[in-house]
Amino acid sequence: MTELKKPELLAPAGSLEHLHMALNYGADAVYAGVPKWSLRVRGNGFIREDFIKGIEEAHSLGKKVHAVLNIIPHVRRVKAFEKVVDEMAELKPDAFIMADPGLIDIVRNRYPDIPIHLSVQANTVNAGSVKFWQKVGLTRCILARELSLTEIDMIKQECPDMEIEVFAHGALCIAVSGRCLISGLLSHRDANIGACNNSCRYGFNVRNVHAATSDDMIAFDKANDTIICADLEESMHHPGEWMHMEEDLNGSYLMNSKDLCTLPVLKKLIEIGVDSLKIEGRSRSPFYSAAISRAYRLAIDAIVRGEQIPDESYTIVNSIPSRGYTTALLEPHRPDQTQDYETNSPNPGTLQICGEIQSQDEDGTLNIAVKNRFEKGSKLGIFTPSGMLPLSAENMVDAKKGNALDVAPGTGYFVKIPYDKKIDLSTSVMLRIDN
Repeated sequence: MTELKKPELLAPAGSLEHLHMALNYGADAVYAGVPKWSLRVRGNGFIREDFIKGIEEAHSLGKKVHAVLNIIPHVRRVKAFEKVVDEMAELKPDAFIMADPGLIDIVRNRYPDIPIHLSVQANTVNAGSVKFWQKVGLTRCILARELSLTEIDMIKQECPDMEIEVFAHGALCIAVSGRCLISGLLSHRDANIGACNNSCRYGFNVRNVHAATSDDMIAFDKANDTIICADLEESMHHPGEWMHMEEDLNGSYLMNSKDLCTLPVLKKLIEIGVDSLKIEGRSRSPFYSAAISRAYRLAIDAIVRGEQIPDESYTIVNSIPSRGYTTALLEPHRPDQTQDYETNSPNPGTLQICGEIQSQDEDGTLNIAVKNRFEKGSKLGIFTPSGMLPLSAENMVDAKKGNALDVAPGTGYFVKIPYDKKIDLSTSVMLRIDN
């Protein structure tokens, strides 16, 4: 039996806390956006000083930091790029993630020794494109999300010397590898320069509903014999602006994709020889980066050992807020298996951050700033890099007054809970488990 190569597990870092959590929970590397030059302006907390500290921490652990410079800038912005890339190059990140050929050319000429990974924004869907970018001097291609497992396999076989990265988990855009115009159309915020506001997730109000036969619509799918025509209002940001819509019986959440989860096909991706598996989510919480990193760390290690993916991996991903899961275009699906036609809001999951453990006394007592309500009888846990530790609030007391409490109502309250184990405050997350 051929020994399987262990791929890099690459996690999102929207801040230094994300980086710290992801690396301690099993990620081999993180990717962080350079301010104003990556596609996650919203929620991107990384500044120059953070890159300095983050790269130092990652390298001390034998891990990597990839700096994201993947916007597609208009001509007026290009001149400012040289100063930005000079400043970033001094910090010695392990790679730049880029999409724009002009910016790539600047970096190749100025810093030929810094590896460049081709962003998913470049929409690479065939081996010829991969070979082209390899000739240009890039060391890795992040393939488009529109590829099947078979196509990824074909590309890797034709390009064995080029590193191949694919998305393994996270939100999916209704776009070609993220090149989307919906946010710009509805909200005048260009997703291709980092200002996406997730317009595809919005709910819509409906009026002037008309049920028509298929004869009324030239392009109507005759498998269904009814179509709904209506006017739509995106009420959150555009009240009073009505758009005409045509809809089949599946509903009006036409752009609301389920989230990607590749655990069901992870063994195949590893067998193909994919070099890096990427978790999407720089705008998600540090806990998300930690939890999903642990889920895939456990899964990857088990597969390489020749074992089944442990139940804990599935338990974690199914406990995290999501829009439901799909393997998307990696496998063939009916539309209802990839689209969420039922709701425009995430499944809240069963794990809720309910407190921040601020310190621990000599006797083990935890000093907690309450974040969400929990009660004496709530099922609680402390999420750690080695797994979930049970926690009981049976003997909870008010941190200021010292009196016993039955309920910690929410933000603004501080409580003490006795505990008999020493924990690492920098990586431990207090959770309420709602299952």
